[in-house]
Amino acid sequence: MSKIEAVIPFVMPTLGGLAGVIIVNLNPRELLNPMYWVGGGIVLGFIAARLLLTLMRRWG
Repeated sequence: MSKIEAVIPFVMPTLGGLAGVIIVNLNPRELLNPMYWVGGGIVLGFIAARLLLTLMRRWG
Protein backbone atom coordinates (compact mmCIF):
# COMPACT_ATOMS: atom_id res chain seq x y z
CA MET A 1 0.00 0.00 0.00
CA SER A 2 2.85 2.41 0.72
CA LYS A 3 4.24 1.90 -2.79
CA ILE A 4 0.91 2.92 -4.29
CA GLU A 5 0.77 5.99 -2.05
CA ALA A 6 4.27 6.93 -3.20
CA VAL A 7 3.39 6.72 -6.91
CA ILE A 8 -0.02 8.46 -6.92
CA PRO A 9 1.32 12.07 -6.68
CA PHE A 10 3.33 11.49 -9.86
CA VAL A 11 0.88 9.39 -11.87
CA MET A 12 -2.33 11.40 -11.43
CA PRO A 13 -0.98 14.76 -12.72
CA THR A 14 0.66 12.91 -15.60
CA LEU A 15 -2.64 11.28 -16.53
CA GLY A 16 -4.37 14.64 -16.26
CA GLY A 17 -1.86 16.23 -18.62
CA LEU A 18 -2.22 13.29 -20.99
CA ALA A 19 -6.00 13.78 -20.95
CA GLY A 20 -5.45 17.43 -21.88
CA VAL A 21 -3.22 16.45 -24.79
CA ILE A 22 -5.82 13.95 -25.99
CA ILE A 23 -8.60 16.54 -25.82
CA VAL A 24 -6.56 19.05 -27.82
CA ASN A 25 -5.58 16.47 -30.43
CA LEU A 26 -9.12 15.13 -30.85
CA ASN A 27 -10.45 18.64 -31.60
CA PRO A 28 -8.01 20.11 -34.15
CA ARG A 29 -10.57 22.45 -35.72
CA GLU A 30 -11.57 24.02 -32.41
CA LEU A 31 -8.19 25.83 -32.11
CA LEU A 32 -7.97 24.99 -28.40
CA ASN A 33 -5.10 26.50 -26.48
CA PRO A 34 -3.02 23.53 -25.28
CA MET A 35 -1.58 25.51 -22.39
CA TYR A 36 -5.01 25.73 -20.78
CA TRP A 37 -6.03 22.13 -21.40
CA VAL A 38 -2.76 20.43 -20.50
CA GLY A 39 -2.11 22.74 -17.54
CA GLY A 40 -5.69 22.35 -16.36
CA GLY A 41 -5.39 18.58 -16.63
CA ILE A 42 -2.22 18.63 -14.55
CA VAL A 43 -3.86 20.79 -11.88
CA LEU A 44 -6.96 18.58 -11.80
CA GLY A 45 -4.72 15.50 -11.60
CA PHE A 46 -2.88 17.04 -8.67
CA ILE A 47 -6.17 17.75 -6.89
CA ALA A 48 -7.41 14.23 -7.62
CA ALA A 49 -4.17 12.78 -6.24
CA ARG A 50 -4.52 14.75 -3.01
CA LEU A 51 -8.13 13.63 -2.60
CA LEU A 52 -7.22 10.02 -3.35
CA LEU A 53 -4.38 10.06 -0.84
CA THR A 54 -6.65 11.58 1.80
CA LEU A 55 -9.22 8.86 1.24
CA MET A 56 -6.58 6.13 1.29
CA ARG A 57 -5.15 7.37 4.57
CA ARG A 58 -8.61 7.63 6.11
CA TRP A 59 -9.54 4.05 5.19
CA GLY A 60 -6.08 2.53 5.62
